[in-house]
Amino acid sequence: YAQNMGLPQNRIIFSPVAPKEEHVRRGQLADVCLDTPLCNGHTTGMDVLWAGTPMVTMPGETLASRVAASQLTCLGCLELIAKNRQEYEDIAVKLGTDLEYLKKIRGKVWKQRISSPLFNTKQYTMELERLYLQMWEHYAAGNKPDHMIKPVEVTESA
Repeated sequence: YAQNMGLPQNRIIFSPVAPKEEHVRRGQLADVCLDTPLCNGHTTGMDVLWAGTPMVTMPGETLASRVAASQLTCLGCLELIAKNRQEYEDIAVKLGTDLEYLKKIRGKVWKQRISSPLFNTKQYTMELERLYLQMWEHYAAGNKPDHMIKPVEVTESA
């Protein structure tokens, strides 16, 4: 398929399983990570973002298909979240053909991983504990189970 689309076969690399440190390091070799729509890259997505590599995603209806969008939202990189297939393709093509844009987005992902709450374990844990308390209070007040959404405050450093 890739060759039919004009992409040389040697540009696509399927890598074998590797130790964690090597796995994360080689994520920096990719220009961009194209997330799969039906089941997102959960841990792999975190590894790729920690490596500073942009990840393009298109959230679906299920939890498994919305993880990457949550990660990118928390990272402050909303421009990498597509609303539909055409937008997914447009974002990927722009990152693959506009080197200045790719450089800008890679720089943003690299900076945001330090300043955003995505990789701040202490803040994440405190917010999760708060959410558990809110869920309990909601239940204890006699309310029916419902979605509990708390927007993440992200400060953009790029």
